[in-house]
Amino acid sequence: MPATEGPPILKCDNLIVSPRGVTEAHARKVILFVPAAEINRITLKFGRSDHRPVFTATMGILLSLAGIFGLVELILAPRGLRYELAMITLGVIGGSMIFDSLKQRYFFEVAKNNDMCRLVFSRRAQLNDIREFCQQVRTHYKHEITEEV
Repeated sequence: MPATEGPPILKCDNLIVSPRGVTEAHARKVILFVPAAEINRITLKFGRSDHRPVFTATMGILLSLAGIFGLVELILAPRGLRYELAMITLGVIGGSMIFDSLKQRYFFEVAKNNDMCRLVFSRRAQLNDIREFCQQVRTHYKHEITEEV
């Protein structure tokens, strides 16, 4: 019996579109997977790629304040070195969270049956390559991808 070929697996940077759905992967690990049956609409956007930027920034500010407090305590009264270093480490993590909430990237905003999610391209992704990828997805998978770039 002859084998029938289905639609090809398409890849652009770290996003993969297959007959099963759309996947965001980093270093051969799946970060987020959206099954094809749940996809209602896909929108290409450029902006803050974090899923909940206000929450992430708020938590980052709180952790950064703990880090600043630990740094001040280390300078003024270095008696419990372990605690101050732990607080400074929390401050570094908080700073990273603030940075992550402010960075801007291209991403797919996928409207699912009951939710929204963002599949983020890496910073290496170029707009022309992404547009070509979107056209291939439209052709092979019939997903409607709108642009708000």
